[in-house]
Amino acid sequence: MLFGSRSGFAIEAYHDPLPNEHGWVFGRMCLWAQGNCLGDICEPACMLNVTVSHLSNAIARLPELDAQELHEFAGEALFNLLDHALYGDDDCSMEEIMADAQRFSRFNFLTNGGESFDHSKSFIVGNGQWLRLLFKDLKTERIHAVAVEYATFVAVIQAFLSWFSTEQASPLLAPSERT
Repeated sequence: MLFGSRSGFAIEAYHDPLPNEHGWVFGRMCLWAQGNCLGDICEPACMLNVTVSHLSNAIARLPELDAQELHEFAGEALFNLLDHALYGDDDCSMEEIMADAQRFSRFNFLTNGGESFDHSKSFIVGNGQWLRLLFKDLKTERIHAVAVEYATFVAVIQAFLSWFSTEQASPLLAPSERT
């Protein structure tokens, strides 16, 4: 299933109906932003519940993501600032590390957001009616910085979450077996 447009913003997801006792939904997924892919759609049997939690949290904290002091940064510079502040291995004191985490952790997006995103780091920063998605493919080291309209971002994620709820209601049935 494709929710949205790959050339704008989209989530691509497929349910792999693996039997389980917990109501978990397994499948494959990735996000698309201006034709750039975040995640690995070929990674099989990912527990989509983890990513759903991350996306739901992103929607809930959208009002906290607009940081005027970050508007001036170009994409790669902003990615590097956030990456260093949150994941940098330097000689910072514990107090400095905690201060950076307090200040910047709200901008984490899908880093550790499920198996599909194991080979990437990603951040999301607001800028008025736009969201800046910043992500790095850790295999190629390429950094992507794209703007997504706020309303489009919310609509696509809500459509995906609705689909997920339907899939979760019948996790043992393949999509072709549903009526």
